[in-house]
Amino acid sequence: MIRTIRCAALVAATTSLLVGCGAAAEKVSEKATEKMVEQQTGGNVDIDTDGDGSVEIETEDGSMSFGTGEVPEEWPDDIDLPDDLEVQSGTTSDSSDGRLVALVGATDETPEELLARYKDELADWEISGESTSSGGGSTLTGAQWETDGRRVTFAATDGQTPAGDATFLTISHTTPS
Repeated sequence: MIRTIRCAALVAATTSLLVGCGAAAEKVSEKATEKMVEQQTGGNVDIDTDGDGSVEIETEDGSMSFGTGEVPEEWPDDIDLPDDLEVQSGTTSDSSDGRLVALVGATDETPEELLARYKDELADWEISGESTSSGGGSTLTGAQWETDGRRVTFAATDGQTPAGDATFLTISHTTPS
């Protein structure tokens, strides 16, 4: 199942590069990609690109969608994101394990500030895997929280963007199916 979604995601990402080529080329590309993934996985796959760089994939095992620059609609209201978060990628997928919503983006908050933010915000949740490491002028923080079958996984590292210093945040939320 994981192989099916990963293969579909990889091929669909390639498909998304062709979305600027017009509607007819987009449909041809979608159908060709569907056939290729179906041959690789032995399953039935439906890929739909929206012309904006986002892709939706449906298989018998679950679904996945990803796009550029937006927080997925499924992001939970009770888990705040930094106000200045510049979302680079938003992804949703479902499988027998549950529904995953993940974000990757850049913020001006430091990795330590982000860890403190989520430790405070998720204080009633059970925390595990908390870590902070520094080296080579960079800091990496991470942790995971769980409650009532829900899970939040977080990692942040500082780095450089074309605009200057930033912290790169990867955060995901999983709900049981």
